[in-house]
Order: sequence, then structure tokens, then C-alpha cells
Amino acid sequence: MKLRKISCALMAALMAAGALSGCSGNDTAESSTQAGSTAGTEGASQSADAGSGEKVTIEYWHTNSETRGGAAVQSIVDAFNAANSDIEVVTRYNDGYDGLMQNLQADVAAGTTPDIVQVSYSNIEYFPNNFAYVAPDELMKNYSDTPDFITDNFAENIISLGSDNQGTLIGFPYAVSNPILYYNKDIFEEAGITEVPTTWDEVREAALTIKENTGKNALHLQENDTWVLQALLECNGGKMLTWTDGVPTCTLADPKNVEAFQLYADMTLVDETAIHISTDEAIQAFNAGELGMLVSSCANLSGIEDSAQFEIGTAQFPVFEGEKRAVPAGGCVLAVMSQDDAKKEAVAKFLQFLYEDDNIVEWIAGTGYVAPTISSNECQGMQDLLASDPLMEAAASQVGDIVPWAAYPGDSGLQAQQYISDARDKILSGTDVTSALTEAQDRINALFK
Repeated sequence: MKLRKISCALMAALMAAGALSGCSGNDTAESSTQAGSTAGTEGASQSADAGSGEKVTIEYWHTNSETRGGAAVQSIVDAFNAANSDIEVVTRYNDGYDGLMQNLQADVAAGTTPDIVQVSYSNIEYFPNNFAYVAPDELMKNYSDTPDFITDNFAENIISLGSDNQGTLIGFPYAVSNPILYYNKDIFEEAGITEVPTTWDEVREAALTIKENTGKNALHLQENDTWVLQALLECNGGKMLTWTDGVPTCTLADPKNVEAFQLYADMTLVDETAIHISTDEAIQAFNAGELGMLVSSCANLSGIEDSAQFEIGTAQFPVFEGEKRAVPAGGCVLAVMSQDDAKKEAVAKFLQFLYEDDNIVEWIAGTGYVAPTISSNECQGMQDLLASDPLMEAAASQVGDIVPWAAYPGDSGLQAQQYISDARDKILSGTDVTSALTEAQDRINALFK
């Protein structure tokens, strides 16, 4: 695997030791399906009194497996523990964000509570309605020497990722990904395509050119969730979900959404240039040189770089003519659940460490995400990282275009996502776009009543 050059002293030492591993994956949860391990969780729920002189142990739950950022997580935790003799952070791996929520329900029911948990942006409505947590502003104002930590470190659009429909910040934005366009430069050259498409009309034209001149499949949009689909609709000015005075409404069948979905359907059914298969299969086809374009998470970049035997290109997510780019963020916030002062103070110190520029650079290098903080986007280490791998620039350049991942209220999220996925499958099998989206919209709105 190709290692990226980082100028920061810590990163240089780690890379020389071969400690970093790349991250591939998708934003469906960005969920890992590989087995992980629990590191030192015994006794993590024990409380320590402030000023007692005892070591404070805090437990950090994450979803980063060995091959999907787990090495970066543990490296940063180990560095913090080595520098803080009075605090020990222990990690617990969970298989995906939904798996973490299930484990959290079980532990809370048993009377134990972790201190920091990764909560996906898609669960930003569910989590605060089901678990007790400490608001980020409250934590930093009362337990750190950086009371303005949130406003000093995060842009407004990034803060919104971790906020519920009332604008209440639930956790610290941390993992941030967005969808990009991957393309096979060899296929583009064979097809005679000299310009990378920037609009969906150009994507459709390029796909037809690839089919006609190479005979190969031209396009796949990530289908193992509705995350990339949301980006498609929002880049035509549409929305899946809107909130008015705290009341949610599914707006899936709005004309802008129908128009965007119709192009997708036409490419699949009329042009026969877009392929309706699992994203895992599509990534395999892309890596094998049998697919011209792949629209998927930037978190897949490292895996694609390791596997593809051709020159890869990456580009920003295409938009519809005259519309602004709006790409939903995949990833998670770090939510705090500590229940005593000593732990809260220790958590605040650990969070400050996590968000130091060098540590964010290490996190990005090990996961493929984009930087969540203002300073880490601008620091020299990040510039060196992007310079060492120009393919990362497409995702990094879209940070200002990031919008929240649609989060459905209460327990309706999984069912709502399924209704949308079902509608997509019906449409790509020949069902009328408007009728399929209207049916899904009505079912989802019924969940809210």
C-alpha cells in the first residue's frame, strides 16, 4: 500500500515504523463488517473523584476496524496515554454505527456507560432522544481551558452536521466524508474523453461515449445506502427531508427530486450505461478496469488506490446545470456520556488532544476522511498530505459544500431508509419515477404521525 508523506514529526516517525494503514469503505455507515477487538475495557466504567490522585479511566467506543482506521485510532490513543500519566483512555471496537447503538442500549440497561461514543450523523435525532449526554459547549466551558472550543475550531456547516433539527449540538464533529467521482483515466482515453464531466448532463454524455467506444460499463452510483442518492437530489436543489418548527416532512416526490431521479433511471434503463448492482461488486468492477466511473465515498480512496491497476482520477461530485453543489457528510460526532466531574475533565483533555492539527492529520491519513477543523484544513501537515496524494483533493475541496446527512426522527430512520431503497429498486426496474417516490414519501410521512 502506498504511504503518504506527512511533514509533522509525529507522523514521520509513525510512517517510518509502518504504523499507518489506509482506510477503504463506504458511508453506509461507514460501517465496518470486519471483526475487531476490545482493548482494555475492564474497569473503564469505574468512577474517580476529582483531586483524589487516582488515575482516571475513560472508555472510547469507535467503529474503526483494523483495516478501516483502527490503527490510527489506537496510535492516537496510545500517544495520549503516554503523555498523560493521570488518565488512561481504553478503546472498544463496535461493528458499525447501528451495532454501536445496540451495544450502547444493552450497556446502559445494565447500568454501565462509556464516556465517548461515535454517533453517526444519520443517528443525530435518535441518540439524544434515547441516551443521556453532555452537550459539547457545556463540557468545554466547565471542564477545559478552552470554553470557546466549538466556535474556535469548526465552521458553521460542520457544526450543523452534529446538530439536531432544533440546532442543538449533540457531539463534536469528527469523521467527515463526502461522495466524489472516481474515473478510470485509461477508459477515458480509450473513449476519447478529454474533459472530466462536472454536470450530470456531461456525465450522461460521457457514459454514452464510453459505451459506444469501449463497450464497457460506464457508471455506478453507490447503492448500499441512500447517502449518495441524497447528494444526487440535493445537487439538483431537492431534499429528502425538511423540518419546519421541529416537524419533519418527507419531500422525496418533489419535482426537483423526480427530475434528478429520472436522469438516473434513464441512464440505467434507456441508455444502459449505469449499472444497478451492489456497490461492493461495482468497486470490484472498477478496480478490475471494467467500469468507467464510480460515484462513492472518499473513504474508499485508499482501498481503490491499493487495488486498481490503472491510473485513477477523482473529481468533485457533479451538479445539475444551474444548481449549487450540496454533498451530505458521512461519518460521526464524538458524543460524551461521562457521569462524574473527574471523567468529564479527562474527556475534555482527551478531546483537545484528538483535535490537535497533527492528530487530525494522522486521523485523515489513516481513514481517508476530510479534516473537520478550520486549523487542520490549513496546517502544513495537511497541505503535505494533500500534496503527496492529489487524489484526495476532490473530497477536500468539497468541505464548504457539505450539508447534513438526512436524519429521520425517533425510531423511524431504518424504516425510512428502507422505503427509499425500495423505491430506487422499483424505479431502476421500470416503475414510474413519480409514483414510486410518492408511495415512499407517503409511507415515510406516516411513520412520523
